Amino acid sequence: MKYWKFILTAVVLLALSVPTFATSTPGPDSVVKNSIWLGNGGNLSNWRAISRDELIIWATPFKPYLVKIWRPFRSLRFVQTIGVTSTTGRVTTLDSVIADGQRLPIKSIVALDRETAKILKWSSE
Repeated sequence: MKYWKFILTAVVLLALSVPTFATSTPGPDSVVKNSIWLGNGGNLSNWRAISRDELIIWATPFKPYLVKIWRPFRSLRFVQTIGVTSTTGRVTTLDSVIADGQRLPIKSIVALDRETAKILKWSSE
């Protein structure tokens, strides 16, 4: 009898510890941690390097994101165009920035407000 009480207690504790997940899917305008929704046909609106390992990417003219890459890229400041890899229209930390034909893996993505994005400039190292 004690054996069944132990099993029942273990099952109840296990059931209470299982996380629950939201069933709704976020829309294109919602910010998901560490990702950028590329509406606009998958095109970037604009971008600007602010250091050798950070750049600001505008998914739309109103949605800037600070993107940090894993290793410094010496000529990031002078690159004319960039690309980004994406899966199903969303850029995540599993994707990369493509600059001068090199893949630069993304370390982090942080949503910014427009005013902050306008203030951030190239920082000399």
